[in-house]
Amino acid sequence: MLDHKIIKLSPTPQNFGDVRDELDPQLFASELPVQHTHVYYEDDNLGLYIGVWDTSTMVEAAAPYACDEFMYLLEGEVEIKHGKTGSMEKVQAGEAFVIPKGYDCQWHQTGYLRKFFVISEHPEEGIPATPVVESIIKLQANHSNRLAIQDATRGGIEQTPFVIKGKAAEQKYQHDYIDHTGKFMAGTWQSEAFITKMQPFPRNEFVYLQSGSLVITEPEGQEHFFTAGDAFFVPQGAICSWRATGNVRAFYTILQSS
Repeated sequence: MLDHKIIKLSPTPQNFGDVRDELDPQLFASELPVQHTHVYYEDDNLGLYIGVWDTSTMVEAAAPYACDEFMYLLEGEVEIKHGKTGSMEKVQAGEAFVIPKGYDCQWHQTGYLRKFFVISEHPEEGIPATPVVESIIKLQANHSNRLAIQDATRGGIEQTPFVIKGKAAEQKYQHDYIDHTGKFMAGTWQSEAFITKMQPFPRNEFVYLQSGSLVITEPEGQEHFFTAGDAFFVPQGAICSWRATGNVRAFYTILQSS
């Protein structure tokens, strides 16, 4: 049974790097790198995996990407080569991006790299013949003019997670990526100060806080404090309330299980 608790991710988990990942040589077009993975949350039935990963210099074998993956680069940089055109797209530390499931691409990297990752790989969903887009998708850290005002009365994934107590805060979001199913998405969210009621969280959501601070409280009174640069995960069904005393801005990745 999965634990419906708030999880804070550390970029350097305890004992991270002690045990190397076992690697398949067929997945690489270079010598085998040294890689380590720390998984903070996994749900095999849903195909959801969240954690920290690092690697030394490497080139992966070119192939359609086997999952939808959100990544936030903590250190290093990488170039993703388009399998059909040969064009390269660079991502550097401090940037967030998504590689769509089915995108024919190749990972090229020189030097050390470390990242937060959120993988969506449902066991009953194959690789699509055509990806949602034929490129990586960078999440825009500064695109306030593109953010849409979030309507708390709307249904579905886009609605505000909770009923806001007192004065309604203006909240905005921008979905930069939505997968074939419409259940996995990533983008940017920002909000004025707010406080919410205590109730079950309606979706699985990873958050990387770009600015501001948040306090998430669980029913037994445990408080989780997050500030700019922190990453955390809220599993669907976790009972909690949220509070922001000022403006907040974050990258998010959502997977709706039903």
